[in-house]
Amino acid sequence: MTSIRLPLLGAVLVFAAFDAIPAAAQVVQPVRIRRQFGVADEQPTPPVDQATADRKALEAAGLKADDPAGLLGYVRLRTLSDSDLSRIQSVIKRLGADDFEERLKAATEAEQFGPAAVGPLRAAAAQSEADPEVAYRASECLRRMEKVPHSAVMAAVVRALGKSKPADTAKVLLGFLPLSDTNGVADEIRTTLVAVAARDGRAEPALVDALADASPIRRAAAGVALIEGNPSEERIRIKDAYPKVLAAATTEVDPETKFQMLYAILTVAHDKNAVGQLIDLLPTLPRGRLWQAEDFLIQFAGKDAPKAIFGKTKESLAKAKDAWKGWWEKAAGATDLEKFTYTPRVTGKTVIVMTDFRYGNVGTVMELGPDMKERWKIPGLPGAMDAQFLPDGTIAIAEQNSARVTIRDTAGRILGTRSLNGNNRVYGNPQQIQILPDGNMLVVCRNLIVEFKKDKDEQVMTYIRANHDINAAKRLPNGETIVLFQNGPNHCGFLDDKGKDIPNKTLKVGMPFYQSQIAVTAPDRVLITEMNQIAEYDLKDGKLVWSKAVSQPRSVQRLPNGNTLYADAQGNRLIEVTPDGEEVWSFQPTNGLQVFRGYRR
Repeated sequence: MTSIRLPLLGAVLVFAAFDAIPAAAQVVQPVRIRRQFGVADEQPTPPVDQATADRKALEAAGLKADDPAGLLGYVRLRTLSDSDLSRIQSVIKRLGADDFEERLKAATEAEQFGPAAVGPLRAAAAQSEADPEVAYRASECLRRMEKVPHSAVMAAVVRALGKSKPADTAKVLLGFLPLSDTNGVADEIRTTLVAVAARDGRAEPALVDALADASPIRRAAAGVALIEGNPSEERIRIKDAYPKVLAAATTEVDPETKFQMLYAILTVAHDKNAVGQLIDLLPTLPRGRLWQAEDFLIQFAGKDAPKAIFGKTKESLAKAKDAWKGWWEKAAGATDLEKFTYTPRVTGKTVIVMTDFRYGNVGTVMELGPDMKERWKIPGLPGAMDAQFLPDGTIAIAEQNSARVTIRDTAGRILGTRSLNGNNRVYGNPQQIQILPDGNMLVVCRNLIVEFKKDKDEQVMTYIRANHDINAAKRLPNGETIVLFQNGPNHCGFLDDKGKDIPNKTLKVGMPFYQSQIAVTAPDRVLITEMNQIAEYDLKDGKLVWSKAVSQPRSVQRLPNGNTLYADAQGNRLIEVTPDGEEVWSFQPTNGLQVFRGYRR
């Protein structure tokens, strides 16, 4: 039996004994099946502030926020050498062995690694499509090992270190960064690295050393921290580190790492010498980073921005790069990046709502990161129809089969609900969600529209219409609500700010799709997904101003670059097209799920 000797932390660890497989594990049937992973906790978790949640997570792990040595020791305990990581991964691979007894043996060995195995096991558990057997058994190992979610503990540890800033914080966190349990933990580490990037105005040596690390993840985090750290009114915040970051960015060969460094240099240090390097990088960037680069360049160039299309082919991207190079050759001497204020409109992330009609309309909400890899996923949702982020980073999900909207974190835990039953005996089957500027939530159902008060399960406006006549709705900038009706002549009506019908005010439209959606593109313009097209209407005169032929589109979004993102029900794809209708990006699931809606954020 393989084992690794790891230093023990003085604190009490939240793991079960590893000397034998629990009895419950012995009854697992030796049959390979594709299991449906759902969200076990269907009851809301009482909301608590972050400080209280962190304190409870640390206490559950036997840790204290005012014990920096213990916190650093916890991170060290979970940090693996390359050789140890390789050994753990080889054991995890055996979780999918053909022999059932071998799988049980591998599970025992994986659990004996203790806390160090949590990260690799979690990564394996997320790969249910690649190998469902390995994913299932990795999940079972985690279930038996963890008494509290270690991602929550690690995030709390990292935040505590960011406040106390003990020596070696940067070095220890950099060591663990590539092994992070979740993207959320990795983001917390990056935030803390920014907080500890300088001491007395000088660069943290561990971060400077990490600029030459073998891991691109560490190089990127170090470069960004040394640019963003030591906040001040000055462009160059850590002066002794700036030349080193510039040199590292110039010689960096990994496109993702190079982009992160250049993006920080451009948006924080406002150094226009990095513009040319960013343009040269365009054809090699992952699509999400390309969207961010495009957004920066379009805003910086203003009315002089070239009409460059970031298409799907290498040739298209090369042409786009050449167009931007041509612009920069003319504009470099006449532009002042120091006086330019950039307002990011995209993060490079895409939220996708999918449904599995094979298993009773079971929904999944996931997010693609800028690298087009899955950042998080919430499966097992009862009829997920829509999902929208709230300002605090939680996500509201319309769950049709449960007649409710749930507020969840990206781990899937329910933090709150908005009930849609009991509206004058009208059953609410939520279809769409809109987060309003004042924080209130507008929920659109087939028989009613409900506005909930910010952060409360309290209705402030209710509009009822029988016979499933409500197809879609959207609150407009002027306070009115446009409603697409399903029955009768093809038209939209309008509600006033009290939720009452506005007499004699309508908009003639095409035949609605029963899963239509409305998006606002300007104060007086809306996009509507109809049965056979996406149509943009001018609300002042009712005229059609743009359209795209699509069979049964389910969702639509006008992007900051002028392109349009929509979900194609017939083709089962999420697609981005230019104003001329040229397809420049698409996503299609490979796991049998159906794309329902998708949004860029």
